[in-house]
Amino acid sequence: MKKLLFLAMSVVAFNVTIAQKIDLDRVYVAHQYRDLPSTPLDSTWRTYNVRVEVPSTISGAMSASSIEDRINLQGWKKVYGGGHAQLTVNFDDLMFDGQKIENRKEEIKNKEGVVTATNYYYWSVVKYSIGGTYSAKDWQENALINRTNINGTSSTQMEWKSPEFRSMGEADRYFSNNRAAISNKLVKEHMETMLANINNSINDKYGFPVSTDQVTLWTSDSKKHPENVAFVENMTKMKASIAKVTANGIDAATRAELMSSIEYMTTVKGKYATEDKGDRKLRYACSYNNAVLYTILDMPDKAIEECNALIANDYDVKDGEKMIEKINKIKALMAKNNKVSRHYPIDTSKFNTPN
Repeated sequence: MKKLLFLAMSVVAFNVTIAQKIDLDRVYVAHQYRDLPSTPLDSTWRTYNVRVEVPSTISGAMSASSIEDRINLQGWKKVYGGGHAQLTVNFDDLMFDGQKIENRKEEIKNKEGVVTATNYYYWSVVKYSIGGTYSAKDWQENALINRTNINGTSSTQMEWKSPEFRSMGEADRYFSNNRAAISNKLVKEHMETMLANINNSINDKYGFPVSTDQVTLWTSDSKKHPENVAFVENMTKMKASIAKVTANGIDAATRAELMSSIEYMTTVKGKYATEDKGDRKLRYACSYNNAVLYTILDMPDKAIEECNALIANDYDVKDGEKMIEKINKIKALMAKNNKVSRHYPIDTSKFNTPN
């Protein structure tokens, strides 16, 4: 009888252990926020203008006015002269430096491996450089950005190669016969990168661009766990709510939905509070998810509290430490910009140039 009772208790204990096992899966969902400038200017300065100077080797492929249209300081009003911030971009000439002919030999062999013919192929190689600088001042002539190379360093020489030809003469003439078309092609190829470098730089310093973050969350993947159904249902709602977050704001209904998800996760942490590895793993997912949600909701101090709980839980301490480091950077950036949120609308039509 004692043996049967012991066996029954063992079976129950085994089933409880199985029931409490928890497996987690990563879930990814994107949301928007408004990035804040690393070097904020006077909050009343919100207009800018761009002046572009291009030599003929550039303007043949892209005009100064079209380049001006492609340079944009997000969250500011673009005007044509007299802005609070005044950006000047100077492109250098596209410079070619020397030409040389290179070749390769191709041997044709028969079935016995004997060379029956030899062909030579020739092509031109020309060194070239393209680059420029940009600078910015405010409407009172104070320097904002000192003269800076667009590509980060002074112009670096690159190589252009022609197609292959069967004669050295054809390869030699190809460059001179098609110089204008080659110039335009190279300008267009490099202009995308140069414009991206300028826009990235000025927006990092002074802009308010709309950014998208692909956040990681944790969900349950353990059908036998008693919390699995509710956890997965909450995750489905959470993902839908996060996807509704835009840089222009978080509406009251979406905020309430996210707070409801946080409340659920907090309840789960209290419900599974033992030192059992499965419980600690589940609490890790809850604290991690809550930290992400509080960050999205512009509540960095609450997010850090969840990260500290994640660290104390001792399931994956490094995740908590990395998240705190990231959140503190966000918190510092918000403080530097005197902002309590990264989700708010900007109506550039209301901005006026200096008096």
